[in-house]
Amino acid sequence: KQWYQRRVRGSLSVWREGESEILQCSRSPVKFTAACWSPTRPGVFFIGREDGNIDVWDLMDRSHEPSMSQNISSSAITSLVPYRVSTKQVLLGVGDDFGTLHILEVPWSLRQPSANEVANMSAYFDRECSRIDYYKEREANRPSAGAGPSEPAIPLPLETDEEEEERLKKSFNSYLNMEKDFLVKLGLKRDDEPVALVH
Repeated sequence: KQWYQRRVRGSLSVWREGESEILQCSRSPVKFTAACWSPTRPGVFFIGREDGNIDVWDLMDRSHEPSMSQNISSSAITSLVPYRVSTKQVLLGVGDDFGTLHILEVPWSLRQPSANEVANMSAYFDRECSRIDYYKEREANRPSAGAGPSEPAIPLPLETDEEEEERLKKSFNSYLNMEKDFLVKLGLKRDDEPVALVH
């Protein structure tokens, strides 16, 4: 199956051919202008930004934010082209809005795949697709709430700022625990390592 990236202003999505998007990053105030996958690591991709920075995403490390960011230019990044020189060297060609070509060498940690990374990433994407299918099916089978068409809908009570903050904290902490469980299964984190929950 093919994997695709989509850049829309400050938003980035990854989806599988014929399926819904399975990964979407939070919106960024900075426009994304270029993107490419690593030629050697299935869990790594690079994002060029309007402010001249490159975000490096390593899904084996984390999936909710870039693993690192590096400033390359004072103008927008316009193109990213990886090139595998050998098993020991991968280069990344970076073009900017000034017409300058920057040649970067990808460090070992971002070019050398971990053990079973292909299988682990495939399993991760399969789980995400299954999760999305489950929620779609649940939503489709959920009985429609509210009264008949002739009766006005009753608005839900608004959350206070404190209630909204508490709900968002619980949701984010739940995500952090799920991420830890995933990393433990991949052998990238010990089960006894604490999770930095939001309080």
